Amino acid sequence: MANLLSPDSKVMTGINKVVDMIWMSVLWCLFCLPVVWIFYALSTIAAFGGDPDAYIEIYRTAFGTDPASNAEVIGLMVSETYYILLIEMLVKGILIGPATSALYYTMVKVIRRERGYATKTFFHGFKVNFKTGAPTSLIFVIFGILMFVDFRYVDAVAAENPTFSNVLNIALMVVCIFVLLILVWIFPLLSRFTISVKALFKNAMLISIRHFIGSFILAGGMVLIFWILYRFAGDMASILILFPFILPAGIALLSSFIIEPVLKRYTGGSNQSSSSESDEGGENTEDPAQTGSKEGSGDNECIVEGEEVSSVDEWYNE
Repeated sequence: MANLLSPDSKVMTGINKVVDMIWMSVLWCLFCLPVVWIFYALSTIAAFGGDPDAYIEIYRTAFGTDPASNAEVIGLMVSETYYILLIEMLVKGILIGPATSALYYTMVKVIRRERGYATKTFFHGFKVNFKTGAPTSLIFVIFGILMFVDFRYVDAVAAENPTFSNVLNIALMVVCIFVLLILVWIFPLLSRFTISVKALFKNAMLISIRHFIGSFILAGGMVLIFWILYRFAGDMASILILFPFILPAGIALLSSFIIEPVLKRYTGGSNQSSSSESDEGGENTEDPAQTGSKEGSGDNECIVEGEEVSSVDEWYNE
């Protein structure tokens, strides 16, 4: 029994990993989700529960008719807080990339490799990935807004020109699928390498094409998860409310089992060449101070399809 409760036992190690995953999911949600808007929305719903008749009367006055259900009244109340949602999402839109990269980095290093501490690793990853991750996030946010506007336009012209609407709808779906296949590699690549925005997109696109099956599984799995959340949100409300506390870290961890073997293929070669040069020359004469690092030392170069990507953490190749 004493062995089971030992800090180094498998049981305690497993419990610590679960706690770390929950904490990392909460951190990710705080950085990426509209927490302020959610608070306002929940407060609005609570207010309706305290005095539903007053809000039903407001609805009746605004529309001149009785609501079909309480959900319509709540929807009207919540819609008044959408400006808060818009402002918060514009601010947090630039944080999604660095936070997602930091989450993935923590899952691989702390949970799978058992190196370092979760909170320290997460904030370190967030800091070093912010310069590239922020503009990358902004690009995806702008893309999402454009797609939203385009799909609304398609719906608007559907009645007048259904053929054109169907063709445009298919074209937009193809674009979204292509971008999603790239998206699943963007932030894992950023978490591993020091890389420019241009090189990040180029390499993510090349890897998504070269490893299409893995990309399809990752993208399809994420779409399936969010579809289930959307489809069964009403029926599983008591269970789904717990998902933000484990789902982000769980997705990152499960994705790493597909992503990591692929990324290893693009780092092993440089390590081997560095080792052979060191063995042949007797010692490595490279100045460590000239080698960029997310951890501060011991990085190697990685080249993906001719595009140089520098600075991969030393622990990653151990």
